[in-house]
Amino acid sequence: MFDLAVVAKRGRWVLVDDDAGELGDFASRAEALRAAADYETYVGEEPRHVLIQEGDEWEETVVEPPILQ
Repeated sequence: MFDLAVVAKRGRWVLVDDDAGELGDFASRAEALRAAADYETYVGEEPRHVLIQEGDEWEETVVEPPILQ
């Protein structure tokens, strides 16, 4: 169900795809989630569930693909 994860590592936020591995690291959680939405645009048109890990804590969010105008 989860293909993407945003993981806090050494003061950075890393976007990880189960199949492709690390896709990039970002200064903030918000930037990493925006990147997840952008990545979703290239992979498909459906919302994607993203796991977020900070230390031992995990949470889940849904990233919607951006609306093209």
